Amino acid sequence: MRKAVASAPGRVNIIGEHVDYNDGFVLPFAINRRTTVELSFCSKFIFQSEHFGKMEMEILEKTGKWIDYVIGVLLEIEKRKNINIPPLCVNVKSNLESGVGLSSSAALETAVAFAANELLEANLSKKEIVEISVSAERNFAMVNCGIMDQYTAVFGKKGFALLIDTKHETHEYIPLNLNEYKFYIIDSNVKHKLALGEYNKRREQAGAALKAMGKRSYREVTEKDLEKLNDEVLKKRAFHIIKEIERVKRAAEMLKKSDISSLGRLLYETHESLSKYYEVSCKETDFIVDFLKSNGVIGARMVGGGFGGGIIVLSKPGKIEEIYSELSKKYHKKFGFHPRFIEIDSDDGGRSITSKRKP
Repeated sequence: MRKAVASAPGRVNIIGEHVDYNDGFVLPFAINRRTTVELSFCSKFIFQSEHFGKMEMEILEKTGKWIDYVIGVLLEIEKRKNINIPPLCVNVKSNLESGVGLSSSAALETAVAFAANELLEANLSKKEIVEISVSAERNFAMVNCGIMDQYTAVFGKKGFALLIDTKHETHEYIPLNLNEYKFYIIDSNVKHKLALGEYNKRREQAGAALKAMGKRSYREVTEKDLEKLNDEVLKKRAFHIIKEIERVKRAAEMLKKSDISSLGRLLYETHESLSKYYEVSCKETDFIVDFLKSNGVIGARMVGGGFGGGIIVLSKPGKIEEIYSELSKKYHKKFGFHPRFIEIDSDDGGRSITSKRKP
């Protein structure tokens, strides 16, 4: 049986939240939690996931289920490369948590694209794999995302963060010079139902603010331009964006100099801005970040689209484990359930694992 297997990582964004769709800079890194996809030719389309179960269909069409992320990629390849997609068996395995802000959807999309590229001999470049995966999420899964997640899943490099210029779609590798510190994730174990709708709403508000200021890109916007905004909500959204773009550039320089204390302060600044100005945090993530800050953790903030999900934590090993037990107890007392502690490390981007082969 001819088959192709590919793997792609999740990602953590150190800083630069909600600016990847606003021509900003972001500073993510690929992590060592991955999604693996095996594709083979079949008599009909069969999709199987160890987490989400099995589905079968005769033709590719929207389902409203998890397989839309897979179908969207296949249809984008079909359209872009003029390839008639034959029936396929799609087997998905993953140790990447969903709903935590680690971009499990982009890992799935890019893994499918790498595997399909090999099996179907589509001759896709890495840049095309990013474009196809982004288009699939926007046009099929109906999430109006930026490019950061898919870009990181493809171009990630172990030991490095990517300073991505989302306007020009270029990147610079920044060494993760963390000295004795490490990044961790704390999963709030909550995902509020308004997340997707509010994410798309924030994007609309960001665009409306830009238009009201008479600018074509947030790269042209200064704080002075905010005076043109009469709508206080739009002013808050635009303020977060322009200040966050500045913070990302400062954070990259801090990483280069291993100035971890200053980097940690920026993480807390970003969380405050996401909570106060972009209004995408929630009481659970605010509680965790406030607890960590009051207990001397050097840096933390919510990650991902918001309204729950995960918190990225910058801490010395031992320090975070020391206070996590108390955090979990107080969190459970207040909200009725426990958060989850996740250890992560950097990793390489998406890749083919096996070549097509005949029995």
